[in-house]
Amino acid sequence: MTDRTYAGGRSESARGRRQLADAGTAAPAPGPEHAVTVLVVDDSPVFRRGMARAVQSHAGLELVGEADSGAGALDAIARLAPDIVLMDLRMPDLDGLAVLEHMRETEPRSSCRVLIVSASLDEEIERVAAQAGAAGCIGKELSRADICAAALRVARE
Repeated sequence: MTDRTYAGGRSESARGRRQLADAGTAAPAPGPEHAVTVLVVDDSPVFRRGMARAVQSHAGLELVGEADSGAGALDAIARLAPDIVLMDLRMPDLDGLAVLEHMRETEPRSSCRVLIVSASLDEEIERVAAQAGAAGCIGKELSRADICAAALRVARE
């Protein structure tokens, strides 16, 4: 079952590749035998769903959820404990940077790594995102396959 988390923390279950673990269950460390679990966060339904489909079809990655806002992302990260979060920078309510700041201040700290996926990247944004705790930044103009490959590299670092 794949979990989709929307603004306000509302969830909708849908058929997917596996049943989700409880939020209190620790995820195994990503390794060659473990599919890297991924949460896709973007306020654009077209990009989010396309990216989710790409993750589902990429060897080595497993989609555990989607969120359409920063608040939804924080809820999904706490419940699903993904290995990687592919997160848009600009979203309503909490943007990607605010989510990173909140994750850094929350105890216990999430062990997931965040890869910012944005159409509006420049050196300053990348610097600020890195300071906030992002594992990296990548442009939305890249192919979804390239974004998936980057997520896998970040998870294995």
